[in-house]
Amino acid sequence: MPHSVAPVVSQPAALSPTPPKATIGFTLAEGDLDRLDRQLGRIATLGADGVELNLTALGCLVGGRIIGPRLDAIRRLVARRQLAVTVHGVLSMSFMDTDHASAHHAVAKASVDVATALGARTLVVHTAWIETARFAARRDDLMALEQEGLRRMAEAAEAHGLIVALENMPPTLESLSGGMTNHGLDPLSIAAQVRAVDHPALRATIDFSHAHIAARHFGWDLTDRLAALAPLTAHLHLHDSLGRVQTMSGLFPGEARVFGEGDLHLPLGWGDAPFETVLPRLPLAGAITVALEIGLEKHDDATAADSLLRARAYCASAARAVN
Repeated sequence: MPHSVAPVVSQPAALSPTPPKATIGFTLAEGDLDRLDRQLGRIATLGADGVELNLTALGCLVGGRIIGPRLDAIRRLVARRQLAVTVHGVLSMSFMDTDHASAHHAVAKASVDVATALGARTLVVHTAWIETARFAARRDDLMALEQEGLRRMAEAAEAHGLIVALENMPPTLESLSGGMTNHGLDPLSIAAQVRAVDHPALRATIDFSHAHIAARHFGWDLTDRLAALAPLTAHLHLHDSLGRVQTMSGLFPGEARVFGEGDLHLPLGWGDAPFETVLPRLPLAGAITVALEIGLEKHDDATAADSLLRARAYCASAARAVN
């Protein structure tokens, strides 16, 4: 995205000489392998530690089947850069969709296989979006179905040293209307699902901006909500927003950012997410991986480098607080 006028952003926190415990990288959603190669090289040149690859964008899954030659080509590109790899799973995968259960389980299994082939440490998955009335009528049964699906994924992942990490969700225009809901809007529900499955290969992903939007909307204390999830967390998504749910319908692509509503995935410092004050108060356990979900391909190197600098400072501060 071109930026003829520099945005007004907050200043990054001062860097500490203490190295952060986190492995920090950028997300990529790229299906053109030439562009993917260039962006992987760019991430390495920026000095990041890793990359989070969007599984759908990679284009190596069709009908729940892996397209082997394409996956092999992607694997070769990734291996050249020696970056730590995370894979972001299919957004629509839902263990609560009983009408298409076999398809979702096939995609879940294939997702573990792709992540393993790419040498990933973590596979990020979402909680299920579902019709609000259906969820209210069958909540316990549907939560149990999701637990069973996650347990099966975790069992498959464990054999390959892979962690499945369940991510919290933001309120959306659809959830505001009452038609759709997602239990993962509440970080406490993510924590409850992870504990219910009780498998060492199932952990949590904290999406900080998702939680920021949800806390503002529901009137929660952001630190309290995330502190409950932090001990179960293996992965962080960092990107900025203004903490507002999208309420405007009919916006053209990219214009939610213009109006400042919704899950904007802004570079760090472009919004008002309180990274500096909240992250050091979270009891994160052990080394974690971090993905900057800022849409790297939309930004110049200076903007990307600034977000990386900020992320390193925030994570170093959090590590000092834990230690």
